[in-house]
Amino acid sequence: MRHGELLCRIALQLVPGVGSTTINRLIDHFGSAESVWDAGGETETDSGIITPRLNKALRKGPDRKKAEKIIEKLSAIGTWTMAYTDETYPDLLRQIQNPPSMLFGLGDPSCLGEKCIAMVGSRRASHYGMNAARRLSAELVDRGFTIVSGLAMGIDTACHEAALRAGGRTVAVTGCGLDIPYPRQNMKLSAEIQTNGAVISEFLPGTAPEAKNFPIRNRIISGLSLGVVVVEASLKSGSLITAACALDQGRDVVAVPGNIFSYKSRGAHWLIKQGARLVENGLDIAQELGEGFQERRGIAAAGDSEKKPELPPEQKTIFDILEHHPQHIDDIAQKCGLPVAHISGHLLQMELKELVQSVPGQRYQLKQPPTGKP
Repeated sequence: MRHGELLCRIALQLVPGVGSTTINRLIDHFGSAESVWDAGGETETDSGIITPRLNKALRKGPDRKKAEKIIEKLSAIGTWTMAYTDETYPDLLRQIQNPPSMLFGLGDPSCLGEKCIAMVGSRRASHYGMNAARRLSAELVDRGFTIVSGLAMGIDTACHEAALRAGGRTVAVTGCGLDIPYPRQNMKLSAEIQTNGAVISEFLPGTAPEAKNFPIRNRIISGLSLGVVVVEASLKSGSLITAACALDQGRDVVAVPGNIFSYKSRGAHWLIKQGARLVENGLDIAQELGEGFQERRGIAAAGDSEKKPELPPEQKTIFDILEHHPQHIDDIAQKCGLPVAHISGHLLQMELKELVQSVPGQRYQLKQPPTGKP
């Protein structure tokens, strides 16, 4: 990326209250970050991108001095940059609702576009959780997957370390600037990841690891991945936020069962009760999140009507709305424009035809197809 364009993109990130979604829309509209600043806020658009507050900021022009200092920091630590508009930007991440406008990274950027699976869990993991994470991470590496996690202590650390020991690649997504060593205990691990993977962030250098940043970074962990494996998590944990991000992005979530007497297992068990598949080994995960995801994407892309069952019109409408993750019956009825009682009868018939499966909480999803050979 040219120096001037990089400076203007960073300057946009420095504008208070302007996030990735707005920056992406501005650049799509004007063609480049430099053109956004050249317009100087004088060109109002019908799209509603430029608010009065943003218009005022654009009229002031970019903070070149501060942006230059940030570029110097990026250069000093050997960081590469990747913009939303670059051809190398990972396709899966580009598909989410609010992809990062820019990624900053250390290591090999090509691993972001590989066959990735996210693994997340408790920072204060049990001995069982750590062993499960190491085993599953190594088994997934053996099946050709790149492991994505958050470089936190506990489960994240176990997944990264196991992936590297198994000779695989791993991506760590941080919730702070890449010049901030966080957590300090993982400085050595971070360096090791950079030799066989990447450490990435959307946050500018100097950004502290504040609590508000981690839910934001979690959408990147799931967004880069075919799906998310929750190894061990409490009911109030960042892992469940990552799982929610994954479902919002159309990705599947699977969970590892844990000790029924431990609060650290309650989050994973709750996910299983809500319809997440229980997984015990790398094969389970590969079939559900890897092969299964690709097969479903292939069928959707092909649009092969012969693969769809012959159904009465209303059941066909319901079938087209259902997905491979649970939806509440109220949401299904709203999308179909039919009464809940009417929808309920059709769903029961479709269950009997083995097209639909119900999960606790009046939620329904398409029945998983056979996965083929193990």
